[in-house]
Amino acid sequence: MWIIVKDILVNVLFILFPALFYIVFLREDDRIRRRIIASRFFFVLFISIILTMSLPAVYSEEFKYDLRIIPIIIAYLYGGIRPGLSLTAAMLGLTAFLYPSEIFTTFLNYLIVSIVLLLIHTYYHGRSKKGKILIVSGIYLIIAMVRAVYITVNGYTDQILVTFYLVLITLITLVSVIALIETFKRQLSLQREIEHIEKMNAISQLAASVAHEIRNPMTTVRGFLQILSNSKHIPESDRSFISISIEELDRAQTIINEYLSLSKKQESAYERIDLTRVINDATQVISTYAVIHNVEITTSIDEDLEVNCYKHEIQQVLINIMKNGIEAMQENGKMHISATRKDQYIEIIIQDNGCGIDKEHLKRLGTPYFSTKEEGTGLGLTVSFEIIKRMKGSIDVQSQIGQGTTFIILLPASPDRQNDKI
Repeated sequence: MWIIVKDILVNVLFILFPALFYIVFLREDDRIRRRIIASRFFFVLFISIILTMSLPAVYSEEFKYDLRIIPIIIAYLYGGIRPGLSLTAAMLGLTAFLYPSEIFTTFLNYLIVSIVLLLIHTYYHGRSKKGKILIVSGIYLIIAMVRAVYITVNGYTDQILVTFYLVLITLITLVSVIALIETFKRQLSLQREIEHIEKMNAISQLAASVAHEIRNPMTTVRGFLQILSNSKHIPESDRSFISISIEELDRAQTIINEYLSLSKKQESAYERIDLTRVINDATQVISTYAVIHNVEITTSIDEDLEVNCYKHEIQQVLINIMKNGIEAMQENGKMHISATRKDQYIEIIIQDNGCGIDKEHLKRLGTPYFSTKEEGTGLGLTVSFEIIKRMKGSIDVQSQIGQGTTFIILLPASPDRQNDKI
């Protein structure tokens, strides 16, 4: 008995060691893991399967136990459909080579497992760490119960104790691997957050130390240029140069204001505002700009939407995104703006049928100094993302080349006034 348990524990090492090695030395981006079948993640799991199947815990000639199910579950849940199916196919090929008499039973068992994992894949990623562990534990316990029923019905009662140890060890190992992966993902997320904060702090310090010093001389220069533009002694041919200079000064002023928006600190509490009115006002402000670019704006905005924020900040976010969308459209463009309450959040959707953004550029939206426009600085969206983040909201951007772009903004809704009174 204990010899079998010892062999099962050796299988645990075959699972945990490659997993730790991957996390420490071979980690890769989630997108690579899900998009490429022959990723490091796939090969690490395949190595675990080879080791566990090559050195199983042998109870008898008919019954051998290993932990191959753990890499299969991890492949589906953290790799995706293609890595999961590929690893399952590789495992079945190895089964046909090592244990040809078991291929049919193994195929049926893992067909059911694969279907279940494919069905829960999307739901799984929306859960917390604790929720994920409970989901996987529940699925494996169901598998264990089916195995126990099979053993009992077929009279293999001598294997009940071995099966109990197998289930217990497998469950603990599976939970441990998931906990390792989730902890690593959390640490990676925190690292990226720290890098982002450091970058924004650097910009804030630059804004605070330079912007105010630049604004005063710029204001003086602009004033003199306006005086010159009204002078009768300036040739008409030169007035255009003065006009261009004033426009460029105004553009520089806009960039400075955006820098200052990044460096502002919240010195007072948010106020409760009528978001419905703010969205309508922002749409009205941008409507003239839309007409100039032959863009039609339509809206569907619910009444009595309220959030806690600074009014001028949320206006800035909406106008920035609308303006970018208008500039991305050709003639006869269309933009639709909607806002509705969903549970504890208010969802604002700004959708256009412009040129769209490719996937590589989409990942960089909101990064300082990155812009898809030739004369853009990228600070407008950077400021917008920061404002929404300070409000504990989120921005999701979806886009396809030639079909347009959709910004989905989620903001925490203000509590009902009746609840406030209580």
